[in-house]
Amino acid sequence: MDNNVVVVDDDPGTIQLIGRILHGTSGLRFATSGERALELIQESTPDLILLDAELPGMSGFKVFDALKAQPDLLGVPIIFITSHNEGGFEVSALNMGAADFIAKPFTSARLLARVKTHLRNKRACDELRRAGGTDILTGVAGRRQFDEYLDREWRRGLRVGDPMSLLLIEVDHFRPYSDRYGHQKADSCLRRAAEAIAGVARRPADFLARCGGDRFGLVLPQTPRGGAEHLAHRILEAIESLKMRHEASPAAQHVTASIGVSCYDEESVCWMRPSANSRSSGDMRMPLIARDLLLAAEKALYSAKNSGYTHARLLDIADLKERLLCRDIAPTAREAPSALWA
Repeated sequence: MDNNVVVVDDDPGTIQLIGRILHGTSGLRFATSGERALELIQESTPDLILLDAELPGMSGFKVFDALKAQPDLLGVPIIFITSHNEGGFEVSALNMGAADFIAKPFTSARLLARVKTHLRNKRACDELRRAGGTDILTGVAGRRQFDEYLDREWRRGLRVGDPMSLLLIEVDHFRPYSDRYGHQKADSCLRRAAEAIAGVARRPADFLARCGGDRFGLVLPQTPRGGAEHLAHRILEAIESLKMRHEASPAAQHVTASIGVSCYDEESVCWMRPSANSRSSGDMRMPLIARDLLLAAEKALYSAKNSGYTHARLLDIADLKERLLCRDIAPTAREAPSALWA
C-alpha cells in the first residue's frame, strides 16, 4: 500500500478498532507509548500520524512537540484523538499545528473520512513540491503551484461539501522600504515575513505561496470564516512582532501587513451541499470557480489597504460584486473560537 499511517494509543481496544476501520486503505504501524512512536517514525517517515493526547509517561503533546522539531516531519499531518471534547482542548491542539482533532468515541465513517482527506491533501502537496517552482527568495511555493492547488482544493471542497477560505497577505508600503533600506534588506524582509506566516499556518493542508512581489497567498482547505479570521489576526501579530524598522512607512515605524480574507462556508448565501450522486459521479454543477474566491480576497485586500493598512478585511464569495460589503474581521477572532475548522 502506498500510504503509511502510524497509530499511537495506549488502549489496545482503540488500536484494534482503528485497525479494522483503516484496514485496506493504508499500511498501518502501531505504538502504545510516545517513546515507541518516536522510534517507529524515526525508522520510516509516515504519511499520517493518529496520536492519542492522553498517553502515559510521555504525553501526546510532548510527542507532538518532538515530531514538529524535526524538519523532515513538518509536512506530515498529525491528527489528535482524545477523550477530551472541550473546545479549549481542541483549540490548543489546532494552535500547535495539528492537522485535525477527533474526539472519542468516534464513528467509523468520521475517522475514515478524515484520514482519507488528510492523506489526499498530503499527496497533493507532495506532488506540487516535486513539480518544482519553489520561490527562490522565500522558499515557499510559487504562483503556478498556488493556482494549481487553489483550483484543485476548490473543486474537491465543492464535491464533498467542505468550506474553504483564502488569505492574501501583502507587506505594507514595501516599495518605500526597499528604496530606503536597499534590495538586500528588502529581500530579508520578505523572507522573514514568509517565515512568520508559515509559523502560523502550520497544518499540512494549509498552502502558502508567494504570489509575486510583496504578496503572499494562503489557501485554507476545510476552513470556515472563523478559522480564517483567527489566522489572519495571528499573522498580523506575527509580522508586527518581527519589529523590523520601517521609517518610510506612513502606517507605522515598523513593518506591518494588510490581509484580504475571502471565504465560502455554510454562512455564504450561495452555499451548496453536494448530493450523494454528486459525491460519487463528480458531475456536480459548479456555478462558482476558484478564481471567484481569489477575486473576493483581492477586493478585501484592496479595501484593507484603502482604509489605512495594517489590518484585515473579509469579503464573502457571495458578495464578490459588492466590494462595499467588505468588513473588518471580527475582533473576537483574536481569541480562538471553540471550533476553528470544520
